Amino acid sequence: MKINSTKVAQLAGVSRSTVSRVINNYSNVPLETKEKVLKVINELGYIPNSSAQVLAGKKSRTIGLFIYGDNNDKSKILDNGLSFGYYLDFINRVLKEALKLDYQLLVDVVNDDSFSKVESLYVNRDIVGGVFIGFKEGEENIQRIIKTYSPIVLVDYLSDPKCQKKDVYYINTEDCEGAKKATEHLINLGRKKIIHISGDKNKLSGKEREKGYVKAMESYGIAPMIYNGNYSDEKAVEIVKELLEKNIEFDGVFCANDNMSYCVNNILKEKGVENIPIVGFDNLRNTIPLGIMSVAPDINSLAKTAVELLVNDEKEKSKVTFVKTTLIKGLDEYIKESYLD
Repeated sequence: MKINSTKVAQLAGVSRSTVSRVINNYSNVPLETKEKVLKVINELGYIPNSSAQVLAGKKSRTIGLFIYGDNNDKSKILDNGLSFGYYLDFINRVLKEALKLDYQLLVDVVNDDSFSKVESLYVNRDIVGGVFIGFKEGEENIQRIIKTYSPIVLVDYLSDPKCQKKDVYYINTEDCEGAKKATEHLINLGRKKIIHISGDKNKLSGKEREKGYVKAMESYGIAPMIYNGNYSDEKAVEIVKELLEKNIEFDGVFCANDNMSYCVNNILKEKGVENIPIVGFDNLRNTIPLGIMSVAPDINSLAKTAVELLVNDEKEKSKVTFVKTTLIKGLDEYIKESYLD
């Protein structure tokens, strides 16, 4: 037997519109009628068609979270799962905030060939809006999404003052300030030959973290030593191996993310190099226990703000939000900052 709202209406002795009002929790349904309809729904195990509800004008209760990964990343994900730890942390926090507000979370990795999937979700109103993270600045496909659809929250993306759409929002961490603090800490430890293994310079975070490092070095009159790591584990390993092979001296390392800092730590141990402090960025769960310092973005605040920007229509919203960063130097500070939840 096909179970639909018509069948529910027949068995409850009410109209289809009354069933619809009960499902959508309208207040103008008598309590006795509501209880009768709900009893039939429970007995039949009827599940309302969410797509039909959206087409009828009901707002979707699904948030899209879209992570950029090029084709090479896609191959790695298929082989090993989602390996980039920062994104896993972010997904976890966004899911937590969505569930608090009774929203579902749809997560997808988008590459250059699959932007049409995102557009379909907006066109069909399957999502209330999307959070986009890891996308390259100025790339044609993401620019088309920004111009055509809303609401949109962009994380780690340079805000466009020309964009007049009111439902496009930007959330960034204080990358430059965090990188500056990290580098200054290494300098205050007495280090004078600090290298920076940089991130992806097509992304705001990569540029800002390098900028913070340069500011700190130049303020102490020390020449910057920058090597392009592009947020790549493999490149970080190549850089350190080459420096050691060429006997290029360095006494401190600031990496643009924690994944690279893990690799630097491992290769230095493998080569028997000791007493070189390392600072990473992102504060992934294994960083501090490994003895590596890290700059911690306030991921809880970032995720909470992203979700609220998409679903909260009742308060004034800021177009651009910056979340704080904290330099974590040891386990005590890690626990104090509550990044373990």
